[in-house]
Amino acid sequence: MKIVMFFLLVITAVSGCEPSTSPSAKISCQDYRWSDVEALVEPHMDDMLFTALVMQGQSADYRTSVAAEQAMDKSLPEEVRKILQALIEANC
Repeated sequence: MKIVMFFLLVITAVSGCEPSTSPSAKISCQDYRWSDVEALVEPHMDDMLFTALVMQGQSADYRTSVAAEQAMDKSLPEEVRKILQALIEANC
């Protein structure tokens, strides 16, 4: 289910269409794990920043909201930032 949701968001972002509801309305703590955040931001991060995110997982007890906080960057696409912000707000 997580993978399907991820691909739908990516397809929506690439096609330029706006989703019918905001990503934060669809996101719950069960929808994403640390590795899902990694997969979401990997295409947009340089290797050094991505490696740092991966390495921080264990010390942060793999809390999804911590991954979202660490991955948040102005250079990320708006849709990705919305998802990360929703995860931060959910305090997963």
